[in-house]
Amino acid sequence: MPRGKRTVFAAFCSETGYRIGTFRFHKQDKRGKAWKEHAEGLTKFCPVCRKRVKLKLKEERHSA
Repeated sequence: MPRGKRTVFAAFCSETGYRIGTFRFHKQDKRGKAWKEHAEGLTKFCPVCRKRVKLKLKEERHSA
């Protein structure tokens, strides 16, 4: 049984705009920290740039 609603975010490369993956975050956790604070320092490998890049997140859809 789900404990809380999470929102799905699509991760894009900040340099090329290539879609790299997805992340699921709660809108706000128990400590009052928003999803933007969790996503600030996220980096991931981009196969197009062939290096680690910062991500841009866009809300994709709401989970049921």
